[in-house]
Amino acid sequence: MSVRGIRWAIALPCVVALAGLARSAVHSGLAGEVAYRSAQEIATWSASGSEPGLQTVDWLLSDLAAADRSAPGDPNVEELLGNLAARRIDRPEFLDEALVHYRRAVALRPTSPYSWADIVAADYRKGATGAELDAALRNAAMLGPAEPEVQRTVIDYGLALWDEEPAETRRAVEATVTAAMKRDPAETLQIAERRGRLAVACRHLGDAPRRVDSEWRLLCMSREEQ
Repeated sequence: MSVRGIRWAIALPCVVALAGLARSAVHSGLAGEVAYRSAQEIATWSASGSEPGLQTVDWLLSDLAAADRSAPGDPNVEELLGNLAARRIDRPEFLDEALVHYRRAVALRPTSPYSWADIVAADYRKGATGAELDAALRNAAMLGPAEPEVQRTVIDYGLALWDEEPAETRRAVEATVTAAMKRDPAETLQIAERRGRLAVACRHLGDAPRRVDSEWRLLCMSREEQ
């Protein structure tokens, strides 16, 4: 895969749960060690918001390709290759390439909520809001109910597509909202408000163990009165 002339979409969301991926990768031998180092490197890009140099990208892709040859079918490697592709904006098929890797990852490890969440984000960005995205939302919600990164993805895109979703998917998204309100109510309310679905989060205000700013409580009360 050539990386010359690639522009990196650092500002676009990259959903991979790097910490979780790194934890599982480190137990997977040589390929796992490469995946771990690669995940750590990508994490520094996301944390700093800085664009990686082409030389850095070269060695990262080279290492992942070597890891794939040494241990074909490693879901960690597939997920990382998907996330590298998902950050590209130099050609229109970049999301198609990312989805190929994400689908391989879930085929190899169907119990990973992170890979399902990656499919959700890639399909949404591509505008493919059909059966695959619905199934991915439900699987991510079911498999990662306590994972913050997964919660954010399910809530963000689940509420964005609320009107289009079948009842089963809505129930999965709302269950994730309930769990997230217990973890970080302010963040959950902010996502819900941005997606125009504040009322969904407000229904679970009583589940929040932390103090919620009075401003949010007033906003929720105004929704109840409408």
